[in-house]
Amino acid sequence: MTRVVPDYKEIARSNILKASIKVFSKNGFHGATMNEIAKEVGVSKGTLYTYFQSKEDILNEIWILSSQNILDLKNTYKGRDFIDVLEELYVMMVESPGLQLSFEVTLISQQNEKIKKINQKSYKSKLESLKIFIQDHQENGSVRNDLDADLLAQILTGLYTDVAAQLLIGLDNEEVHEKWIKSIKAILKH
Repeated sequence: MTRVVPDYKEIARSNILKASIKVFSKNGFHGATMNEIAKEVGVSKGTLYTYFQSKEDILNEIWILSSQNILDLKNTYKGRDFIDVLEELYVMMVESPGLQLSFEVTLISQQNEKIKKINQKSYKSKLESLKIFIQDHQENGSVRNDLDADLLAQILTGLYTDVAAQLLIGLDNEEVHEKWIKSIKAILKH
């Protein structure tokens, strides 16, 4: 039997996660099936199960990667103005196929203990990653040092959630974007 190289396994996992986001976004988490995900990836259902045992396991991995992406921002945007970075994050949010998924999964958490634990872990991890990102910008001078990084991470997360909700209900993107930037500037004002 041929051995699968680790790089191939990581590429396959990545493809499964991308396909899962697409299927979850199209059909909803509950409406999506492992069959549909396998079909989207172009693999058999059995192959899919060698990587992930359930949709919840896939969701957990998506949330872990999402948290890691926030932490990666520290390197990607090192030395850049904080508001410029948040401006780019807005564009990423608007283009994200998983925007509605995060809201749906939050609601599902009320009935599903496993997903609730995944969400709690993900939320704490994202807040911590955002706090580290903020602290890095405090060190380089683009965010005031007198602001509590924990509190600012919490505020920005709440603002992000509100902006995402406005976009999901179909409010005008340009108006929402303008309010996003004005809100951030008001929060960071000297």
